[in-house]
Amino acid sequence: MSIAAPLLNAHTHAADVPARGPVIAGVDISLRRSEQDIQRPGQMRRIATAYLRLWKLPQLTDSARLLLSELVTNAFQHGAGEVVDVRLYFTAAYFCIEVHDGSPWVPRRYPDEPLAKGGRGLYLVDALADAWGVAEDGARVWCHIRRNPDQPAGAR
Repeated sequence: MSIAAPLLNAHTHAADVPARGPVIAGVDISLRRSEQDIQRPGQMRRIATAYLRLWKLPQLTDSARLLLSELVTNAFQHGAGEVVDVRLYFTAAYFCIEVHDGSPWVPRRYPDEPLAKGGRGLYLVDALADAWGVAEDGARVWCHIRRNPDQPAGAR
């Protein structure tokens, strides 16, 4: 696992992610695939919790941890390539998560099967995130959470 230097400007995130204003602070984290893949979602939850405290955004911890868990789990289960890249950053209005798994396949929600052991992750993302999507190449999934839940959508 490696953590890159903080993001410095709004132009560092993917062009296919809707612009949500200039980036105030952020971090890039690269996770190598290994026999420890099952531990990666937990590691990312702990890292995100630490950064949210550092950035004075503790009110977002529960939602961010769950969203990150789902996206990182999906990346390790269904992605391709040797590395899963995670980007956490925030703007004046949003906390943002991007997970790049190197897969050329676009993630999709599966039909709701009440007895299925899995397949509900993107439903959770849809329910918790204020916005989310998938890059055209299918390799990056992103989501945004409003920093102030009382602030109307689209407000800055």
